[in-house]
Parts: sequence; structure tokens; C-alpha cells
Amino acid sequence: MANAKPLKLIEISKRYKHITPVPRMPNFAAWIEGVDLTQPLSVAVKKELRQALFDFEVIFFKPQKITPQQHIELAKVFGPISSGSYFERKADAPEIELIMNDKKRPPKIDNWHTDISWKDHPPLGTAIQITVTPPAGGNTCWISTSKAFEWLSPGMQKYLEGLSAVHTWEIASFRDSLAAKGDEALFAALKAYKPVTHPVIRKNPDSGRKCIYVNTGFTKKIIGVDRHEADGILAFLFDWFKKPEFMVHHQWEAGGIAIWDNRSTQHYALADYWPHDRVNQRVTFDDSRTPSKEGRAKKKALAGK
Repeated sequence: MANAKPLKLIEISKRYKHITPVPRMPNFAAWIEGVDLTQPLSVAVKKELRQALFDFEVIFFKPQKITPQQHIELAKVFGPISSGSYFERKADAPEIELIMNDKKRPPKIDNWHTDISWKDHPPLGTAIQITVTPPAGGNTCWISTSKAFEWLSPGMQKYLEGLSAVHTWEIASFRDSLAAKGDEALFAALKAYKPVTHPVIRKNPDSGRKCIYVNTGFTKKIIGVDRHEADGILAFLFDWFKKPEFMVHHQWEAGGIAIWDNRSTQHYALADYWPHDRVNQRVTFDDSRTPSKEGRAKKKALAGK
């Protein structure tokens, strides 16, 4: 059965004057045309790029040859640079995380996930460029968790809005990677990032849309209900996300760029190309309204005086 609510499309011609979003799905995922990322971006273009991200949740650019600094500046259009995750870093630009897969390093993130939901304040989003593509495959899929929420029945929406879930990196492949570095690295991560709790339904403050915030990569359990009920709800949601109406399947070209809103999407990096090479360079950015770890520590210290 289709969504019972009539679809009202975003009025692109009225909202955008400096860039051209070309939707790939109704109100979700869009190519961005008319922007040269190798040149400084005007204030007006930056404003519309942010609007496009909030409108379409994931935006794409055809291949462009950008420098590491231009990649970082592009991410800064949307928010301050995040500390990111446990990936390798580019030697001359540590803000850029590297995910390099080849014969010796098989891909390991072929699951549906929302980046770093295991932090108290997960990042707003990520800007990636795939610099090396395999002969075929290596695509990425995104799903709109706001569309997934909108298509639920009113009763299910109301039920889910009263729930919270535990998120932890310990159930992901990061644990094996850290363990391979030695006990010290693993214990440091266990101490630094303990399990956190997030509402199952979160409202994106920029788009105003309600989004389902659980994922197979990092969500361990729903709290406050019987575990059998909790397991059943998670199983339903993880299956519900896979409806093609919520999904865009992106085929990469070398040098192609994508930016997504981490609050409103999940993604899945296909692992069908091994043992061929694929190189992903990514910069993660935070919400400028989210206090930094240092700022929260300072505020806590001042409160104690």
C-alpha cells in the first residue's frame, strides 16, 4: 500500500537561485548542478547548499578535482569539522579520514548504519569523495529515515515516539580493529565511549522532519520494554527501512562527491568489488549548535565552582 499522505514536491525554482538541485527521488537525494567546488563559494551558494542538504538529505556532485583543503572547506560549509571515527587519516590533512580497501584490506562497512550514533552528540553529516573506484561495483545506498517514518501508520508513529534505544560502537567492526591494535587501544576506547541512549524518533532541527534513529550498525537494544518486544520492533524497523521508496542506489565515478545529513539518513557501502581497490576520502562535520567536548567540560567545571 502506498503512503496515504499526498506527496507535495519541494518547489525548487522558487527556493533556489544560485544552484540547481536535480532530485533523484521525490524529495530525497539530488544532484547539484551549477557549482564549481574548485573555486571559492559565495555566501549565497553556501546558504543554498545547506538548504539543499536539509531538503534532500543527501546531495551529489559529478567528479571534480578538489584539493584536500578544498574538501575540508566544503565540509565547513555545513558545520565545524568533527573528530570523526576510528579510520586512518590523511598524513598531510588529518581532518580527512581514509577508508582504503584492496586485496589485503577487504571492505567491512557493508551494513546499514548512521555514522557515529554511539556518541552523545553524533555528527551532523559527512562529505566524501571516492578517489579510486573498482572496475565495477563499490556503490553506496542511502535511505531516508524521515520518509520511512512518514510512511508508518499513525499508531506505529505514536508508539515509537515514546521509546529510546541504546547505541554502542562495541557491536560494530571497530571492536575487532581496535583489538588488533592491542589491549591498550581497545580499553581506551571502552573508557572514552560508553553506550549512549537516543530517542527512537528524533526531529531534525533544520528540516523539521521526524526521523527513525536506530540502525543495525550501532543500535544494541530498545529500553523500557520486554526484550522480545524490543527485538521484534528493531527487526521490523530494520526490514522496513529497505523499502525501495526510501532508497537511492548511487554508482560512483572516480572523483565523485556526496554529502549527507547524518540525522535523516542511513547508508550502506556495497562490498561486491573485493579484491579490487576502492579509496574513500571523507570529512565529517558537526552541528554548530552542539557544544564541543571541551566546551561541555568547561561548562561543567564552572558549574562546580
